[in-house]
Amino acid sequence: MNFQEKVFEATADLRTRALALANAALTQARARADVAAKRVETLKGSLATLSTARRELRKVARQHAARFVKQNSAIAVEAGKDVSALARTTFATLSGAPKAKAKRATRTTRVTRKRATAKAA
Repeated sequence: MNFQEKVFEATADLRTRALALANAALTQARARADVAAKRVETLKGSLATLSTARRELRKVARQHAARFVKQNSAIAVEAGKDVSALARTTFATLSGAPKAKAKRATRTTRVTRKRATAKAA
C-alpha cells in the first residue's frame, strides 16, 4: 500500500466520522427543538389564560369602583360640609379671642459703619 492509498483511506475514515458526528448533532438539536416547542405551546396557553383573567379582573374592578363612588359620594359631601363647619367655628373662636399684646423690646443702639464712597476712575 502506497502513501496515496493511505491518505485516501484516512480521508474516507475522517469523512465517515464527520458525517456520524453531524448526524448525532442534528438529532440532538431536533430533540431539543421539539422540547422547546412543547414548552412554548404550554406557555401560550398559560399566557392566553392570564390575558383573559386580566380583562375580566379589570372589568370587575371598574364596576366595583363605580359602585363605590356612587354609594359613597353623598357621605363624602357630608363629611366635607362637616369639616368646613368645624374649620369655620375654629377660625371664629381663634380670631375672636383677645390677643395678648406683645411686649415692646428695648432698642439697643446699633453701631453703623460708614461706607467709603467709591472713587471714580
